[in-house]
Amino acid sequence: MLDTFDLIINGFVAVVLLPIVLGSLFTGSKPPEHSFFSKYYRADKHLMLVSNVFLLALCATAAVKLALHFGVIDASQEVTISNWLSIPFLSLLVLFLAMLIRAVLRVRRGEAR
Repeated sequence: MLDTFDLIINGFVAVVLLPIVLGSLFTGSKPPEHSFFSKYYRADKHLMLVSNVFLLALCATAAVKLALHFGVIDASQEVTISNWLSIPFLSLLVLFLAMLIRAVLRVRRGEAR
């Protein structure tokens, strides 16, 4: 069972963030031009795609937790689904962090010259 805080956070992720991420993936939206991270997104062209797919895995995990809380799926199904989701979630996290570090290093090298 989720407590109130977990229910609000997972509900926000599954209801609000999921359509935003899907819209960004389907339209191939560009990163924001005047944000703190825009220079890193320009340094690595696939960073936005990987970050959106990572957020999609996060939304799927939140949706599974909500489905268990509201009784849509059984606890044994939740364990199976969570195990299957943890593999792409962790691999996308490692990939995103590696790409982000590589983009940060590219930006720092470019600014140092």
